[in-house]
Amino acid sequence: MTEQQIPKLVASLVEHQNAFSQISTENGQWAIQNTAEAIKLFVVAVANRAKQAAEKIVEKLLESVGTITVLATTKKFQAGANFLLKQDGGICSYLGDNFRAWFLEGDGKTEEPIGEQTLCYAKLRKASVDGPIIAELGGKSKAETALTHMFGLMKKQKSGQDGVLLVNGYANIFYVMDAFGALRAVVCYWFVGGWYVDANEVSSPFAWNVGNHVFSRRPSET
Repeated sequence: MTEQQIPKLVASLVEHQNAFSQISTENGQWAIQNTAEAIKLFVVAVANRAKQAAEKIVEKLLESVGTITVLATTKKFQAGANFLLKQDGGICSYLGDNFRAWFLEGDGKTEEPIGEQTLCYAKLRKASVDGPIIAELGGKSKAETALTHMFGLMKKQKSGQDGVLLVNGYANIFYVMDAFGALRAVVCYWFVGGWYVDANEVSSPFAWNVGNHVFSRRPSET
């Protein structure tokens, strides 16, 4: 602090002296009797203000793990023709009731051919419901992926081999529009030798566990 700044600071403290009324009588008396020590405390507090502000910043939910380029498709993707149980010639060991109702019922969801895209995947650093996760991803438009993407990655790891998707029992979460136009949290995880697939409402009070992976569109893509 320069010599020119010191009298300006003192004048500013005098101008705002009413703020000292927040100090208790006991502490005020101590400051009067130990002015030099009180000033040292003031100096330290000012010096640490940036650190204190940083500590107040909410810790991020997601830790980036990597990206994966998903090749363009040339044909429509029919959910009902691809998400099949092993007994029916598919790669899934379980298809949950919500997933069946929202993506497979009737003709099921059909997705148009998709151009090449890059997906990001990140690890949950702490348990969370979907709302804060979607917000951190940049909103629904950035969070939204496609069943085409999810199934393509599942198919690459149809025997439970290592890859982009977790195969250790933890969830791989994708945010996908269902056949009725509602955004759903669709999850696949490897369990007892096969893929388990289900879906939840994004307003569900269910919290995803630490260590699960979340897939989304790369932030630069619209």
